[in-house]
Amino acid sequence: MEPTKIQAKVRIPRGKFNGINAVADERGIIAAAAMDQRGSLRKAIAKAKGSDATEAEVIEFKVLVTEVLTPYASAILLDPEYGLEAVKHRAKGTGVFLAYEKTGYDARSASGMVGAAAHQCGRRRDQNLDVL
Repeated sequence: MEPTKIQAKVRIPRGKFNGINAVADERGIIAAAAMDQRGSLRKAIAKAKGSDATEAEVIEFKVLVTEVLTPYASAILLDPEYGLEAVKHRAKGTGVFLAYEKTGYDARSASGMVGAAAHQCGRRRDQNLDVL
């Protein structure tokens, strides 16, 4: 019996292929750490410290988590509201996913999409993001 020849069903442009590889490990597996929480994270920090969490505290938390986790991840998922500073603190070779929805996104409504991330498209090269 002859081996069956399998033809690829999916073809993707080189740029998308390169983007996927930028967030995958050497085996082709995307092992991403997620740090795109906003409102819930702010509430958790506030509860832990006993008073409201400032924007600076949320940003600092994301920077610290990024520094600690990215040596063990192929990519990190961050948000455009508080996570852009953390992009600069990721381990070398770690890719970036940027959350696409606004904080408090409601899956039943398309109005929560795009918003905060839309204006970041022009900053992609400035922030050295691998994927948006």
